[in-house]
Amino acid sequence: MMKKMSLVIVALLFTITGCSGIKFSQLSPDAMDFHPKTIAVLPATVGEHESARDTIDTVVSRKLAESGWYDNVVDAVTIKNQIATSEELSGNIQSYIQKLNTMGVSDPAISSRLKDFLNSDALLLTYVTSWGYGRSEGNKIARVGLGLKLIDASKGTIIWKANHEQVEEYWAVKPSLEKMAEKLMTVLMKEMPQLRTLPILVMLRLALVAQWKIMNPYFSLKASP
Repeated sequence: MMKKMSLVIVALLFTITGCSGIKFSQLSPDAMDFHPKTIAVLPATVGEHESARDTIDTVVSRKLAESGWYDNVVDAVTIKNQIATSEELSGNIQSYIQKLNTMGVSDPAISSRLKDFLNSDALLLTYVTSWGYGRSEGNKIARVGLGLKLIDASKGTIIWKANHEQVEEYWAVKPSLEKMAEKLMTVLMKEMPQLRTLPILVMLRLALVAQWKIMNPYFSLKASP
């Protein structure tokens, strides 16, 4: 009986996970108890795509503000201005992101300090994975790729992470990368846990994960990054 129940849960998990229309989306079971009223959008990590920085910071902050999910959104521009006048805030943000990116560690002590600094329940980290124009199989294309991580600032828990890419072919007129970024954020936000409620399928998935862990304490279900 236990074995049959386990197989049913696995089947449901894969069915629900497969509903996602993006490259990757992973939700922590802790999302069921996480209901942030405020969120801070940290300045984007852009890597080699420096030209994307200002546009992405603006687009991500604006889309969250327009969603109506939060009582307050501390936008990336405001945070950059605060960083310019506070060495302590600058050091904490730099240290937190560096640990997360290089060691895969979300430091709860630093995230808690950022919660107090920015007066925000949640932190949103943005990563630019592709940005610009090029060619693919002889065709001209525009490409915008983003990764997002939603953090419970009080605990440092990664509540949700996802990544996706928007690609458009064109002939003469180049598509606007900013508009493509807006479309991409709309797609990603459909996967993002909302303010006080989660979609029924997401809640079911989390409940199934919790049940699976109870029934299989030595087994961990992993998703590809």
